[in-house]
Amino acid sequence: MNVPSLEFLTFCAIVAALLALSAVPVWRRSVLLVANLAFFFTFAQGVMSLVPFVAFLAIGYLAMRIAESYKHRLAFGVIVTLLTLGFCWLKRYAFFPDSTLLSGVFVTAGLSYVFFRVISLVVDAFQGALPARVGIATYVNYTLNFTTFVAGPIQMYAQYHRDEVVRPPLLNASVAGRALERIVIGFFKVTVLSPVLLYANERSVALAAGPLSTIGSATVAALILSIFPIYLYVNFSGYTDVVIGAARFLRMELPENFNQPFSSRGALEFWSRWHMSLSTWFKTYVFSPLMMGLMQRFPSRSVEPLLGVIAYFITFFLVGVWHGQTAMFLILGLLYGAGVSGNKLFEVAMVRTRGRAAYQKLCANPVNEALSSGLTFLWFAVSLVFFWMSWQQCAHLVGFFGFGIIAVAAVAIVFVAAALYRLARLKVCSMLTQTIAWPDYVRLAWCTTLAVAVISVAVVLNAPAPHVVYKAF
Repeated sequence: MNVPSLEFLTFCAIVAALLALSAVPVWRRSVLLVANLAFFFTFAQGVMSLVPFVAFLAIGYLAMRIAESYKHRLAFGVIVTLLTLGFCWLKRYAFFPDSTLLSGVFVTAGLSYVFFRVISLVVDAFQGALPARVGIATYVNYTLNFTTFVAGPIQMYAQYHRDEVVRPPLLNASVAGRALERIVIGFFKVTVLSPVLLYANERSVALAAGPLSTIGSATVAALILSIFPIYLYVNFSGYTDVVIGAARFLRMELPENFNQPFSSRGALEFWSRWHMSLSTWFKTYVFSPLMMGLMQRFPSRSVEPLLGVIAYFITFFLVGVWHGQTAMFLILGLLYGAGVSGNKLFEVAMVRTRGRAAYQKLCANPVNEALSSGLTFLWFAVSLVFFWMSWQQCAHLVGFFGFGIIAVAAVAIVFVAAALYRLARLKVCSMLTQTIAWPDYVRLAWCTTLAVAVISVAVVLNAPAPHVVYKAF
């Protein structure tokens, strides 16, 4: 079942109506269990296609129970390692020989996000941090939560436990109105804006095959680099808007995933604004334990900032590698890691040489803010080349444009992004970026306009539900 679709909204409406019949936790848990399993089964291509996924879930539950009962660090490390290797094996990572992989078609949609939830349960169980004992029904509900199954957001178990058991399944008009508004905005992003940006991206790539002047080549190169990040943001944030809004009708509060990421003034700030639930998960279960281990190994206060640089690189290298199974994603990981750790290293160097107050003053300079925002966007745009292009496409475009043209395009991107950042800071774009301050009647008119646009596009195109990029993970 595609999430941004009328079918999905109908499914959510039925589940919400059933939940509203009773506030008893057992009823709520049972309705969610049936709904989550029904949603999961829509991805099946025969019963056997579900077996590997179900086996992974079962092993994860057993691992959680073992971690809960036996507080042995070596056994815990082996459990986490085996779960990680099992996930990579099912996802067909390139370092596994083809002869060792399962043959045939089996369900992998949503597996990455299920993996994050299973690992978090195992770690929390080992640390004694679970708010309550996790039964089988609750385990299935949490790992297969249909509102976050396809592409997140990644909800921590403590928050999910509160939503499943404690929150009453009732809505007031204000909450329902905000939730519906969020769904409409999400559908507009995915259904209307996303296809336009995808077409523009494909058209830019196609233009690179034809004869172009020097200025034309630089323009096309800049478009190829810059359109896809915007497309990815619109597509993924639109999906997130839909599921967050739908979850509110089920009395669930999903974590936010985006907070104006392209206004970031550095890679560190960017990852606190982009795919925030993923960043939070890696911070909690990778960066913090890694940093603590390094500090115990090297207890000197003078080297602590440099240990942070190392921990950031490893963490965001893993973030990049998680996105795919081929060598292209190793480069993505290297660029992610280099961007964040380089940002941290620059901060450490500036604080040591100029002092924290002087560094903060430098960062607050409007020109530096704008240029930092532009450079951050360029870093992300270049990194994403290895997210959506093949080796052959990269080699062809580099050979076609040459590094000189690409450098000119990169400079243009930085200055355009910096100018847009300054416009946003001057609130020229506040009517578009701060709709939350609009009066209710204006918000209603705006959402009605968006809904009409979505319905009109759907009727005219008569196409399947739009593709969500992160569904592939």
